[in-house]
Amino acid sequence: MNDSPSIFVKSQARIPLLTGSGKTFSGLEHSKSPELCQRVTAFFDCLNEQIGFPDTDLGRENQALFNLLLQTVYPEIMIDLADLVYVQHERPAVYLNFDHIHMNLKKGRVALADSMDQINEKFSVLFLELAKTIRENPLLFHDTRMVQLLSESYSIYLFQTENFPWDNPMEMIPADLQSPIMDVATGLAGFRLIHDWPEEYPKLILTDNLPFIIMGLTHFANLSGKKNIEILNIDFPDGPLGRHCGCILANKFLHHLQRNERKQFLQWAVQALDPGGMLLILDTDLEAQILKRAQNQEYGDKLIRGYKETLVGIEDNFCKNLIQDVRHVGFDVSHFDFHEYEDETDAYSQYPGDNLSIKFIGLEIMANKTG
Repeated sequence: MNDSPSIFVKSQARIPLLTGSGKTFSGLEHSKSPELCQRVTAFFDCLNEQIGFPDTDLGRENQALFNLLLQTVYPEIMIDLADLVYVQHERPAVYLNFDHIHMNLKKGRVALADSMDQINEKFSVLFLELAKTIRENPLLFHDTRMVQLLSESYSIYLFQTENFPWDNPMEMIPADLQSPIMDVATGLAGFRLIHDWPEEYPKLILTDNLPFIIMGLTHFANLSGKKNIEILNIDFPDGPLGRHCGCILANKFLHHLQRNERKQFLQWAVQALDPGGMLLILDTDLEAQILKRAQNQEYGDKLIRGYKETLVGIEDNFCKNLIQDVRHVGFDVSHFDFHEYEDETDAYSQYPGDNLSIKFIGLEIMANKTG
């Protein structure tokens, strides 16, 4: 078996993605989350209609291995797939849960021709290649049904477990809010914001332009039952004209924009805020620093596969330029702080335990609209 791009194919001559053994999804039996399990089976049924394996000896070998994986699959594989396909930028390190898989193999008393380590490696290759196939094929990536199933799975998992592995964005929110607050390009942090948002607070407006995020947040807000949440599909730096609010939160977003786009966003923000309204910025040049370090091939080769392609470069002096541009559009800066951080971590390494050195600047800006 190899990890060539043609493991999964869309050709008419393909053999099915699913076989009778895989369709049993026996690893899902006795799960405490039938809502997740239903979406696992529906997702792979949907995928079976669109891709399969080459009609070759290698294709049939991969088909058998893939369906063995599906026999041992756990409900949270939908979260793992969604992370790799849609939000690897925010959740770079994603691996199969082999503890679950091994447990299900033992339960099923499956006879294996290979060692457990060999099975792990083959399953990993298939899993990563499946995610890559979906991510790189526009028809699969944008398939509305598949996006819905993955996003709802994410929502259900977080609603049931409250396992929010991100910093708490509520720490930046003023306690005396009187007007709506908008979080721009909210991403995965929006799930925790919805969960933590008090029902007596003013309206929380969450914005993003990725259908996976929009669908997931909408589903999560409905599960929460909160009425002071609004989800908007916005492609910044353009903003929702005519929508005013008392506070705008830009949390690790502006480094995604080139400087002229950031200026455009700041000009929109000063117009969208009520008089005296507040702009809160939390940001970092981490991505740009990783890209610079990755110019060294040895460093770049250690990065998680596909992660470097999600990063965006920014100009030198990002921190200095940003505070200058905030002031230039007419904001009164009440707080500006930045720190240089240096760390050794395997969070971005494809080899767990193999730390990479990371050095970057983090900054905080609080600014008010005058007048």
